[in-house]
Amino acid sequence: MRVDRLPFEELPEATRRAIADRVGEDCPRAEVDNGTSSALASLFWPVTASDAEMVFIKGLPLSHDRIGELQAEAAVNPYLPPSAPKVLWQEEAGGWLLVCFEGANASAWAWFRDGSDHLEPVAAVLRELSQYRAPGEIRLTSWERWGEYCDPVDEPLLTGDWLVHSDPAASNFMIERSGRVWMIDWAWAMRGPAWIDTALWGMRLVLDGKQTPEQAASWARSIPAFAAAPREAVVVLTEAEARSWEAWQAYGMTELEETIKAARAWAGYWASP
Repeated sequence: MRVDRLPFEELPEATRRAIADRVGEDCPRAEVDNGTSSALASLFWPVTASDAEMVFIKGLPLSHDRIGELQAEAAVNPYLPPSAPKVLWQEEAGGWLLVCFEGANASAWAWFRDGSDHLEPVAAVLRELSQYRAPGEIRLTSWERWGEYCDPVDEPLLTGDWLVHSDPAASNFMIERSGRVWMIDWAWAMRGPAWIDTALWGMRLVLDGKQTPEQAASWARSIPAFAAAPREAVVVLTEAEARSWEAWQAYGMTELEETIKAARAWAGYWASP
């Protein structure tokens, strides 16, 4: 469910006051256009800070159906790799939860086309992520996410204790001019096999980067955790991901034809002998 953005001026007075107390009165700000999970998503430049010290504030009413996602994102933050922006503070004010992250002077999202100079830095982030164990605070599992689209006997193939982001779309990577990569939006972090994010990234290379499955597979195999994954498990996961998008379309979500086409092409590549 997409969350409608609320103009800053229409936030409750107590919520705006809490932000002003943190960043300064009349602090310069810029609204962030991409993203669908927050009613407030703004960059702020505190008057006493440099450009490198901008902050990003996300917010939702405490009564919102998706408040659990923002709470989960804040809770897991201390255990994330360096590519994840750190939470600087969080506060409840005016019936809203506000979570402030370190800001990034970076591209809106990564460029996944074949030949892009973003591909290797993103692959490096995924290599690092694949070495992180999931903290005890994460209860959601990859089987809970994809199991309904699988045969029950396949559960061991999608079970593990590694940290999984679960949505490595181009829009969830930001690239600074220096080449530093930020991996954002950890609301759906879960525990599972170390190779799952790479398998999902491959589909995104096909969808977001218009790469062929063969090109995407070459990048996926550059990540050791994925290269070592049982092909049977990759087949199960990629098929389940395709089925999940088809289920969303059947549920009524529109404009998924390209996503389903890419997911089907990626799953078909791994299912082929």
